[in-house]
Amino acid sequence: SGNHPIDIAVRHRLAWDDGTKQIAKAFASTQQTTELHVCTKHGVQWENGTKEVLERSDVDVVEREDVSTGLYPFMLAAVEGEYKCDFGSVYHLIKSSPNLVIKYEEKNNLK
Repeated sequence: SGNHPIDIAVRHRLAWDDGTKQIAKAFASTQQTTELHVCTKHGVQWENGTKEVLERSDVDVVEREDVSTGLYPFMLAAVEGEYKCDFGSVYHLIKSSPNLVIKYEEKNNLK
């Protein structure tokens, strides 16, 4: 972790249209996950691609848990790490599906 092409692209702030888009798409394919999960898990900033991915994704992708972590995309975007936390993505992902917070609380008996 941290040495995948997507991590290097994020670390070096490679623009979405300069290669990060292709890297995210390829990585999602090899990991058998969605581009949104790749973007949120690896710290792609909201304005540098995550917004575009969300806008062209199926509506239900926001409500799919990440297979390896069990976290929803808004949670993945909130995980702190050297390049991983993106509050813009967290905000917009929660805004697009606010019931997820309640759903997660109920599922995990956090109320």
